[in-house]
Amino acid sequence: MSGFTFYKMSNLDSRISNADQLLTQDVEKFCDTLAELYSNISKPILDITLYVYKLTGSIGAQGPMTMLAYLALSGFLLTKLRSPVGPMTAHEQHLEGQLRFVNSRIITNSEEISFYQGNVREKVTIYSTLDQLIDHLRSFVLFRFSMGFIDSMVAKYLATVVGYYAVSRPFLNLSHPRHSNTTHSERMMDYYSSGRMLVRMAQAIGRLVLAGRELTRLAGYTTRMSQLSVVLRDLERGVYERTMVASENQQESDNGNVRPSIPLVPGSGEIIETDHVIRFEGVPLVTPNGDVIIRSMDFEVKGGMNVLVCGPNGCGKSSLFRVLGELWPLFGGKLVKPHRSKLFYVPQRPYMTLGTLRDQVTYPDSVDDQARRGVTDQALEDFLAKVQLSYLLEREGGWDSVQDWMDVLSGGEKQRMAMARLFYHEPQFAILDECTSAVSVDVEGFIYSHCRERGITLFTVSHRKSLWTHHEYVLQFDGRGAYEFKAIDADTEEFGS
Repeated sequence: MSGFTFYKMSNLDSRISNADQLLTQDVEKFCDTLAELYSNISKPILDITLYVYKLTGSIGAQGPMTMLAYLALSGFLLTKLRSPVGPMTAHEQHLEGQLRFVNSRIITNSEEISFYQGNVREKVTIYSTLDQLIDHLRSFVLFRFSMGFIDSMVAKYLATVVGYYAVSRPFLNLSHPRHSNTTHSERMMDYYSSGRMLVRMAQAIGRLVLAGRELTRLAGYTTRMSQLSVVLRDLERGVYERTMVASENQQESDNGNVRPSIPLVPGSGEIIETDHVIRFEGVPLVTPNGDVIIRSMDFEVKGGMNVLVCGPNGCGKSSLFRVLGELWPLFGGKLVKPHRSKLFYVPQRPYMTLGTLRDQVTYPDSVDDQARRGVTDQALEDFLAKVQLSYLLEREGGWDSVQDWMDVLSGGEKQRMAMARLFYHEPQFAILDECTSAVSVDVEGFIYSHCRERGITLFTVSHRKSLWTHHEYVLQFDGRGAYEFKAIDADTEEFGS
C-alpha cells in the first residue's frame, strides 16, 4: 500500500491482472506449498543418508550407489514429464482470479445490473469464465492422474525392485568375499537385515521422487510470486509497462492535417513543489495507455483563484486531476504544485472508511494524528455544524460509535461529511468533483463561502449555475483536444442547470 503501489498495479501497469487474487490466495498457496515441501524433503534425505552409510559398511558401496543412480535417473525423467505442471498451475491461478473478478464485479454493480435487467447477460459472462476454468481443471486433473500413476510405478514398485536387485547381487555370487567363513544362516540373516535397510532406503527415495510433484507445483506459484515481486519493485521506482493505444498520439489540427506525434515517455516531465501555486508549463494530458487528450497545457492558478472546470464527458477533467494528484505519470513539460499532502480531492461518491464517526471526519488521519495536529473534538463538532451534520453525534451515539457508514449515511450526508473532512485537513488546494450534487443549493453556497474564509483554493467540477458566483476563473475543455483558461467576467457565458 506504500506509494499508491496497489493503485498503480491495478490502473497503470498491465503486467498483472487480478492483483487481489495474487496478494491473497496465491501468496497463501505459495507459503503452504513451500512449508510442506520442506517437511516432505528433509526426512527422506536424512533417511537416505543414514541408510547409505549403514549399507556401505554392510554390503559395500555398489548397492547404495545403484539406488542413488536410480534416484538421479528417475528424478530427471519425472522432472521432464512434469514440466507442464508449473505453467498449468500458474494458468489455473489466473483463471481463478478471473472468476473472482467477475463475481466481485457483479456484487459491486448489482443494483445497476438489476435496473438494466442484465442478469441474463451477466449469467452468460460468469458461465463463460467458469467454463474456461472447468475445462482447464479437467485437463489438469487428467494430467495429474496420469503423472500420479507414473509416480507410483517409479517411486514405489520399481524402486523396490531395484532395491532388492541391488541387495541380492552380493548373495547370488557364492564366490563373493563376504561369503567366506560364514554359515548359511548367517548369510540369510545378513541378507534379511540388508534387504530391510535397502527397502527402507528405496521407500525414502520414492518419497523424495514424489516430493518432486510438489516442487513442480511450487514452480508455478513461484512464477506468479516472482512476477509480483518484479512489478512491485518497478512500480516503487516509478517504472511501469502498459500496452499503448495503436493510434499512438496523432491528432488532427484545425485545418484537417494530422499533427506529428509527440514522444510518449512516462515520467519524463518535471514536478517542482512550491506552495500556493499550480502551474502547467507545456504539460501534455496523456492517459497511461498513451492516448493523448490534450497535447500541451499552459496555465497558472495562484492561491485564492477559484477555478471552475467544465466540459463534456471524457474531455479530460478527471485526467487533469489524476496528473495533478500524481496518480498518473507526467509525459513531459513542467508541473509546479504544492506537495501532494497539501492537495485534497473530494469525489462525487465519497469514501467512508471502516471505523468510528471521528474517523470519517479525520480520514486518513488517526486519533494520534489528530492530537498532533492540535485539533480537538469540539473543533470536529464545529466542522460538522458547518455542513449541518451536528445531529449525527446524538443520532449515532457519539464520536466513538462504529457503524457501516457507507450504508448508515445517505448520499447527501456522505457528501457533506466529505466537506467536513476537507475543513479538517484545510489544504492549500481542493479538487471538488461534483461533490455537492446531492446537497441543497443554500447549504452548498454556505460550504463554498466557508472554503473561501479558510483560504482553500478550489478546483470545482460541476454543472450547477449557482456555483459560478463562487469562482473567478473557468477552465473549459471542448472535448476535441483544446481548452480555454480565462477569467469569469460579465461577458462570460454561464451554462449548467
